[in-house]
Order: sequence, then structure tokens, then C-alpha cells
Amino acid sequence: MMYDALYRIKYRARFIVDSHPALYRFGEWAWSNAYWTMIFGCDLAGKIPSHLIRNALYIHLFKIGLARSATVYRGCRFFSPWKVRVGEHSIIGDQAFLDARETIRIGSDVNIGKDVRIFTLEHNIDSPDFTNQGGPVTIGNHVYIGCRATILPNVTIGEGAVIASGAVVTRDVQPWVLVGGVPAKFIRTRPEVHYTLGEFGKILFQ
Repeated sequence: MMYDALYRIKYRARFIVDSHPALYRFGEWAWSNAYWTMIFGCDLAGKIPSHLIRNALYIHLFKIGLARSATVYRGCRFFSPWKVRVGEHSIIGDQAFLDARETIRIGSDVNIGKDVRIFTLEHNIDSPDFTNQGGPVTIGNHVYIGCRATILPNVTIGEGAVIASGAVVTRDVQPWVLVGGVPAKFIRTRPEVHYTLGEFGKILFQ
């Protein structure tokens, strides 16, 4: 992928410029500006009222692994969108935020509500230099994540699990259970149900 190739070039170039601080600082400045310009462009694409145009940009320009039957509502924001994979018939609600710097994989028939936040990196508050730490987030098939829930880094959510609205998920969630609260805890089991989410016509301005 184009963006992965850019990452490889960036880190190989570090070995060349480490002995030239000014060149290194310029390279970091140039890379940061290029990265955030791409993120800004993806944010703008998310405001386009047409699903057809928006998805075309997501898939072909920003390289999101978005299944054709998946739906991303307006206003969704991404970090490193090229590291997001979304399965068939899955739905991502409006104003959701997906930080995919360490990769986000979303299965099929997943329903992610409005204003959900998914993070793959966070600051280590015990580190003397406040470094980043984290890991990928994986979401199984038939998962339902309620509005304004937060998923923290390095979490796997099992098939059919339900995350209650406003919950903060800090650790793995077993399949076919309902969790809620801060931090999220087990509430009850969920029966194993298998369904296909509809595409709802992908109406303009949604």
C-alpha cells in the first residue's frame, strides 16, 4: 500500500539523517505536515453528503478497507484511515472517531453507534517522557457498540458482544455478552443471534 510504503521510507531515512539534526528536524516537519494534510482531507471527505462519493474517496484515495455493503455515516473521523478494515454490512455511526494508528479491524454486521471513540494509541502516564503505548483493536462479527462508548487500545471484542452506551472498554470482551459502565464490566449474556444488517438505501445527507 502507498501509505505503508511512505512509512517504510520515513523510518529508513532516519538512519541517514540521524547524524544531521537539521535535516532530521526538516524531515519530521515535512512528514508531520503530509500526514495531517491527509487526515484533514479525509475529514473533509467525511462531510460529503453522498455515500457514493464519500465511499469512493475512502476506498480509492484514503485506502480504507471498506466493504461495498458497509455504511459510514457523515462526520466520521479517522487517524491513519488506511489501517482500518470494515466487513460486509457493518455500520459506523455519525461523528464516530477511529484512531487506527495501530490498526482497527471490524467484522461483518457490526453496528457502531453515534459518537463512538476507538483508540489504538494512548500516552503512558508513568513514562518519564510520556511516550505512546497501545495496540490494535479487533471487533468481531455481530458486535453492537452503543453511542458514546469508548474502546481503548489493544482490545479484542468477541463476536456478538454488546457494549452499552457510554461504556469505557479497557480489556478484552468475551463473545455474546453485554458489558457496560466505567470501566466496562459484565452485565449478562446475549443469545447467539445471526442477522444481516441492511444498507438503508444510503440516503443523501446521512
